[in-house]
Parts: sequence; structure tokens; C-alpha cells
Amino acid sequence: FLNWRQSWPGSVVGTLLSAQTDHRISYVRPTLILMGNEQQGLTPQMAAACDVNVKIPMRGRADSLNLSVATGIMIYAAT
Repeated sequence: FLNWRQSWPGSVVGTLLSAQTDHRISYVRPTLILMGNEQQGLTPQMAAACDVNVKIPMRGRADSLNLSVATGIMIYAAT
């Protein structure tokens, strides 16, 4: 991915628990949404390769979302 990323003509948006930016940003097309695994998220190298890293705010008792649910939220926000 890191080598391929340099030739991608669009923006890359990563999801990162420690990100300061809310996921409800203006998405520039084409956009690639990069999701990490459920346990560890994106690696530092992958997060650094993104144009912006965003987080999905959490309310209530849940401290994390299932990867498929988080991906659905991100796709919805980007469209």
C-alpha cells in the first residue's frame, strides 16, 4: 500500500482512535477510506500515509465499534 499510495490521484482518509478530526468532514473525490483492524487499528506508517485521519465519536457505554459497522459509518459519511 505504501508504495502504491504515492500514485493514487485522490485523497486517503484513515480512521484512527486518537485522531482529532471528526469523520463528518468534506470528502474530496476520489477518496480511499483506510480502516485498520479491530484490535490495533492502523499502523503508524499507514496512518502517516493518509491525507487526514478521522475518528468516529463514541457515546454511551461502548468503547469501540465492530469493523464492519465502523466501515458502514465511514462510507455513509463519504457519500
